[in-house]
Amino acid sequence: MDPAGALERFGRLIDGDPALVPLDRAALAIEDVLRGGVDEAPALDLLDTLAAGCGERSFEGLRHHLFDEVGFAGDSQRYDDPENSFLQPVLARRRGLPILLATVMIEVGRRAGVGVVGIGMPMHFLVRDATDPTALVDPFTGAMLDPEGARALFESMAQGTLAWDDRHLEPVPARAIVVRILSNLRASYRRRRDPVHAALVAGLRWRVPELSAERADAARSVAVFN
Repeated sequence: MDPAGALERFGRLIDGDPALVPLDRAALAIEDVLRGGVDEAPALDLLDTLAAGCGERSFEGLRHHLFDEVGFAGDSQRYDDPENSFLQPVLARRRGLPILLATVMIEVGRRAGVGVVGIGMPMHFLVRDATDPTALVDPFTGAMLDPEGARALFESMAQGTLAWDDRHLEPVPARAIVVRILSNLRASYRRRRDPVHAALVAGLRWRVPELSAERADAARSVAVFN
């Protein structure tokens, strides 16, 4: 493993315009830091293959292809497993967290000429047709939702602990998706009391421009390597 080199590559990918971050390659760079030895070519080729197999080039056609035909779905058995936050295992197993399944749909859609945007709803990440704000998908189930359905899903999960806001359904840029992936991984490794991987996640996080203030915390966390 070369975590230092992988961290530097991640930093280069994540810099610049938040909307222009290459989501597929950034997700693979995260995986390379935390697992090592990642060859991005097979994953990128598989995304190309999935796009080529999409018959109807529309938002609903893409949803049908990925979730009904190919069989992507949320991993309800091992939800908190870090593997569900890594693109290569998610592509291989066709199981993952909502935000990684959303990443697959966004990246396959981009290749197929179908605009898909990430919706950073608290508690449960969604995707939306880039041209129709009323057409959403829950990537964990593959189900179509309208804004009312998304609100009902949110309220069933929040159980009154967080108030609904229509801004919950606003699109987020690619870099915000990367930050949320890292937040999931940080929480997962902390629950596992895994200080090594938690330190590596900290090293990834401070390289995100919006999280650069975390650099001092990251420096303290690398004491685990001493």
